[in-house]
Amino acid sequence: MKRDVTAFLSTCFFLLLSGCAPEIGLNLTVPSLPEPEFSVESMDTTSGVKVRVGKFIDARPDQTVVVIDGRRVDSEGDLGRVVEEGFERNLRRVGARIAVLNAPTIEGKVADWSATVQPGFPTSEGQAVARLKVTVRDSKGHPIYHATFSGESTTSHPMLGSSEVQKLLTQAMSSAIEAAVKDEDFISQLSRGRIN
Repeated sequence: MKRDVTAFLSTCFFLLLSGCAPEIGLNLTVPSLPEPEFSVESMDTTSGVKVRVGKFIDARPDQTVVVIDGRRVDSEGDLGRVVEEGFERNLRRVGARIAVLNAPTIEGKVADWSATVQPGFPTSEGQAVARLKVTVRDSKGHPIYHATFSGESTTSHPMLGSSEVQKLLTQAMSSAIEAAVKDEDFISQLSRGRIN
C-alpha cells in the first residue's frame, strides 16, 4: 500500500513539473513585431523627416533564439525583415515619412535577439534581449552615424509555451527599436542626412 501511494505521489509530482516545462520544439518562428504603442507627445523633431529603411542582416553568432534549461532552440524566419518592418512602423509612428529615393537610409545588423527560459514550479522564468547595430547613411550613401540600441523583457508564467516566448522576444526587439526612434542623436542625423 505504501509503495502504491509513493508511486502515485511521484507520478503526480512528475506531471506537475512537466506541466511547467515549456512546450517548444527544435525551432521557433520569429514573430512579427506589433504596432508601436508608445507616446509621441514630445517628438516634434521627427515631423517631416524623410527616411529610407534599408537592409538589416542577421549577424548573430548562431541561430539559437531560445535556450530552455540548457536546450537550444533555433530560429525560423527572416529576422532582418522583421526588424526592417518594425523600424518602418515605429518611424511612421513618430511622424517620419518612409521614402524609396533621395532620403537618408538606416541599415544595420541584428547582433542579438534571444531568450532564456528557466522552467520551475509553480512558475517558469523568461528573459529576452535584443541588440541592434544601426548605421545612418546620407542620401548619397555615405555613413554619417553609427549606434547600438538594446532592449530587454522579462516574464514569469506557469506555462511558458511558444506563444509566450514569442511575445517575450517581440517585447525585447520592440524596446530596442523604440530606443532608436526616441534617440535625439539618431533623429537629428536623419534630419541632416538629406543632401540634394
